[in-house]
Amino acid sequence: MHISRRRIGWKAGSLFALAVGWVVQSTSVPTTSGESPREIDQLNVAALPTFVGKAVCAECHRSNFEMHEASGHASTFTFTSDPVVSTLFEGKTVDAGEHHGLFHYRSSEEGLLVLRALDESVDEMVPMKFPYALGSGRNAITLFSILREESKTSSVMEHRVSWYPGRSWYPGREGEPSNHQVTDSRQTGRFGLTPGHTNSEPLNAMDCFGERIRGEKMDSCIECHTTSGKIVDHELTDLIPNVDCEKCHGPGSEHVRLARRMDNPPAFSVGRSDWDGESEIQLCGSCHRLPRHVSPKELRDYSSELLRLQPIGLLRSECYIKSGRSLTCSTCHNPHQDAHLKSTADYDQDCRTCHQPHVESQVACSVSTDGGCVKCHMPPISVEQGMVFHDHWIRVRENE
Repeated sequence: MHISRRRIGWKAGSLFALAVGWVVQSTSVPTTSGESPREIDQLNVAALPTFVGKAVCAECHRSNFEMHEASGHASTFTFTSDPVVSTLFEGKTVDAGEHHGLFHYRSSEEGLLVLRALDESVDEMVPMKFPYALGSGRNAITLFSILREESKTSSVMEHRVSWYPGRSWYPGREGEPSNHQVTDSRQTGRFGLTPGHTNSEPLNAMDCFGERIRGEKMDSCIECHTTSGKIVDHELTDLIPNVDCEKCHGPGSEHVRLARRMDNPPAFSVGRSDWDGESEIQLCGSCHRLPRHVSPKELRDYSSELLRLQPIGLLRSECYIKSGRSLTCSTCHNPHQDAHLKSTADYDQDCRTCHQPHVESQVACSVSTDGGCVKCHMPPISVEQGMVFHDHWIRVRENE
């Protein structure tokens, strides 16, 4: 998740950082950014806060840290030299379809090499380096590379082939969380075309490897999968991979400095007077997407592809509108925890909290007041490449 300076306008000297979480008393702890605790104490408070690293957060927020480490947000950006990714691709051959050829994957110290051949008999293959991968593996892992355009600008090459976990991995599919871990899915995982690449046709040999992404869309790929990172002169700079604590809570140096000096430090992010439900929706939606990120036609048609953009469905739900817009993502989701680790029964209970038959001001379900809320009103739906998402447009459906 990301809020860029272009969208919110961060203020120098302010503690303001949009977040989802709670604050407890902090203590003097080391940082992972190379600064000692004493150096943090001596920071000029008139300057923008700096990143301290999630290990510092863990010293006082251990429970949230451990939940986050097991979530998809903790692994949204990976170097393909990491065995977690390289072992999925190493030595494999994938048919990328007509006009694209066969892809052969090889490991190197700099990351995965993708070698393209028109058929198995071709000895000389065209290689391309893909040093990075996006995606936690819950739904997919997609390789990407940074390219230098002829105009000397940069673009990202999103690889045509992605890795998808085995369907048996999805925990909570039938209502209860599973003990399966991400590693289990490697035994049943498969390769398939990256979403959006199904009908693409290459214009040249380079385009056979995937789709070039430029401009704002390119920037958002990096912004939404990292805590910090940007492409400058064809290089990835200021990189803090994955969606960690400070992605949502903001740089924490000033919070750490104040928490170290007082028993009751000022509220950081959540808890501030200027934090409300709209702030949360904007924060989560900046990466999970909001209506402004899609076209009016896409909003009107509400195709299955929009199921991946959960806030868009939530914002058109009667539950959101008639709650005075108080229903937000964290009403049902612990922002630090993987959503799949909560059972369907517990999600149903969230619904019943606001739909109790004995409360006159609430609307109770005419079919069942004991359960089945998610199955009927937010069913899991398969989208491209068999990925499954729950429809967050909460509503009574025509076939009910």
